[in-house]
Amino acid sequence: MEIKQITLKEFRKEIKSTFFDSSYKKLQLNLDLNETEIHHLLKNAIIFSNFGDSDLQKLAYKIIVTYSNKYNDYKPLYDFAINKGYIPISKLVESKYSNNNIDDHFFNLFFSSFQENFKEKNYYISNGQKKLIEFSSNNNSNFVLIAPTSYGKSEIIVEKVLSNKDKKVCIIVPSKALLAQTKKRLLNNSNNSNVHRIITHPEMYKGTEQNFIAVLTQERLLRLLQKNIDLKLDIVLIDEAHNLFGEKEDDSRSILLAQVIIILKKRNENVVLNFFSPFIANPNNLKIKQCNYDVASQNTDEFIKTEKYFVCDLYESSGKLEIFDQFSNSFINTNIEYKNVFDLLKLEKSNKNIIYLNRPIHIEEFSLELANRTNDIELQIEEIEKTISEYIHPDYNLIKCIKKGIVYHHGGMPEIIRLFVEDIFSKRKDLEFVITSSTLLEGVNIPAEKIFLFSTIKGKNTNLSTSQFKNLIGRINRFSEIFNPESGDLKLLEPNVYIVKSKYSNKKANIKKFISDRAKTESISIDNVNNLLLKDEENLSETQKISLKNSLEFLENIEPNSTNLEGIVYVQSEIAQLCFKNNVYDFDIKQSERTLLKNLAVYKSTLFTIISDSNQLIEAIYSIFFKDVLIVDANIIRLQNPSARRFYAMILQWRSSSASYNEMIGSFINYWRRLSGDELIIYVGTKWGKDKRNFTDHQPLYINLKGKETAERVNIAIIRIKEEQDYVEFNLLKYTEILGELGLIENDFYEQIKYGSSDKKIITLLKNGFSIELAKCITKEEYLNFISINHKIDEIIIKDTIVIEMEINNENKILIFEIKYHINEQ
Repeated sequence: MEIKQITLKEFRKEIKSTFFDSSYKKLQLNLDLNETEIHHLLKNAIIFSNFGDSDLQKLAYKIIVTYSNKYNDYKPLYDFAINKGYIPISKLVESKYSNNNIDDHFFNLFFSSFQENFKEKNYYISNGQKKLIEFSSNNNSNFVLIAPTSYGKSEIIVEKVLSNKDKKVCIIVPSKALLAQTKKRLLNNSNNSNVHRIITHPEMYKGTEQNFIAVLTQERLLRLLQKNIDLKLDIVLIDEAHNLFGEKEDDSRSILLAQVIIILKKRNENVVLNFFSPFIANPNNLKIKQCNYDVASQNTDEFIKTEKYFVCDLYESSGKLEIFDQFSNSFINTNIEYKNVFDLLKLEKSNKNIIYLNRPIHIEEFSLELANRTNDIELQIEEIEKTISEYIHPDYNLIKCIKKGIVYHHGGMPEIIRLFVEDIFSKRKDLEFVITSSTLLEGVNIPAEKIFLFSTIKGKNTNLSTSQFKNLIGRINRFSEIFNPESGDLKLLEPNVYIVKSKYSNKKANIKKFISDRAKTESISIDNVNNLLLKDEENLSETQKISLKNSLEFLENIEPNSTNLEGIVYVQSEIAQLCFKNNVYDFDIKQSERTLLKNLAVYKSTLFTIISDSNQLIEAIYSIFFKDVLIVDANIIRLQNPSARRFYAMILQWRSSSASYNEMIGSFINYWRRLSGDELIIYVGTKWGKDKRNFTDHQPLYINLKGKETAERVNIAIIRIKEEQDYVEFNLLKYTEILGELGLIENDFYEQIKYGSSDKKIITLLKNGFSIELAKCITKEEYLNFISINHKIDEIIIKDTIVIEMEINNENKILIFEIKYHINEQ
């Protein structure tokens, strides 16, 4: 007789006000159950796990995990884990909970031996992880690998790279911050693989390599391809591949990633593309319409973690803490009420906690507010304080927060400081909170047991999507923490997620609807494909077709004959061709070609022959590229103002002299001291704006420095330096490159602007991914015996004993921390 499968939807209709319903709610509220209630719940869990649909099986698992953790009885969980192939759970039960009568049964002895098939190096993997590894290992063609955070995608990428060292292999990462982390992971896992050199910068490629390993952002890979027109790659691994979809239609980074893939396929139709992501609903959505490739795919439907969700509205007053049950899609009142977010954190926090906020300004504000309210903690952090004080400034707010067990992490911080923060938070047990933004979504791995969302927004004003939300909460209770042989704890199988409406939330935010839409067990993630290069042209509007044509025509001017576009207009002049080559999107290059030629001719006849300082450089950029040109990027329009050009000439001068953070902060403070009146209302943009300059402003884009103490100004200077460094790198350096290729810049000054130095050894280190601060440090005489630099072929060899020497010489701990990213510490 055929047994009909039970569905959650059907079961949900039947359970309201039943014995199961009351028993289940008591279990979720952590109330004591009697024997009848326990028996009833476990009996139903067995039925659900054997005859239920996938959602009911998740409910069964929820019951079993919660029961096992509450009563320290892991026999039901052990049986479920063995049945499902959740081997890390069953092995941890065997090793840490052996009093649960699981050792003396023949079948359990058999299963214990069977589990050895799931041992990977020195840890155990689940059946789902094993399938992912086997799929990747046995697949030498295009594929998409989809798995939640913690499932070992990074390890699979490393193994894929190291098993193909005889080929030209590149990992595309979504951010500069991940370059160093990925390089470090490759070096640490290379063992006897003889991996000494990993390309992380286009200029590290010599042009003679028969094989190489590269880790690049899409921008750097495009630059590498443009500088080497005959370069073909064999294998390309795209990490966080969902970024290809784009957050909006004009998402330049997603478009650029698609263009890079088109170039790679045009140069080598056999190039293997491997895509990795925690969430892709339909792998075929990753196929670019201008390319002809198929993709195999593998995902996992395991549910090893079972989240517990809480909501609390503290926007304007006290609020009740409620549990959201993802299976009944209902809320359970805990009868707990909190006055504010600080009271909630005090009682609900764990040893390690993530607090999510959307805007960097809110992250720093809340970090300071939390630090000021934490009176019972004063950590001894003399070494950390000295390290950050010397590297940045003694008045950096981060130091004050660390003393209170708090760190913050956002894109407005220097990259090496973000990495340093991740490191100390991971290593120090007394640091309780990391307050962060969506930077956490891009591969940042830190230990945490609970997450508190004080905002549900990502970016300007858009709620976190279902996929983004699940990716974010997946960052807590990682498998490496749950199943650690020494400190592992099965209670971590139940991550606690808090959605809190706070003063940092949108006034109209409906947190109950937010969590219901994203966390109910039957909610389905969809691919929000905005990148026009991934869409069928017949489904596009006329406006979208024009945008698509522009993107393809832009690509054709970079890489001719790479698309099937007809009637292409190619620019003819060198300056316009260089604008395409350097990815200039600030104006329409084709329409502006005549004006560019005229401006260049006027410049050559009337202004400086060869550019040799930052004032000349900024005026040349303005006179040649922006004068009488229709600018479409608001970030560039500011340079039409002479005072803005003087300001950026100063920033470029700091860059050319490789000024330290301390020096730049001092220069900012001195610069502001010379201002008066309305000049003290400085532009900082949407990320940091607190004030409006006048009543016509729609949003706060300014900070008023009037009445600000020196310490406050120091912290404003720190965020401004990072913002302005990014502005120069992303908006001005491409024009410096063009001027350099046109022969208009004196060579030493060109190198000083591009690298911060004209010293060949320091430039070689910078090309190999070292910071300017570290490069200046290790080229000192005391390290000559520890490092060999061949600037002619851009190669370096570093002895790992340099770390000990740097420690003996009391070098800054951040520099010592950084150099470990460049050596194999096996």
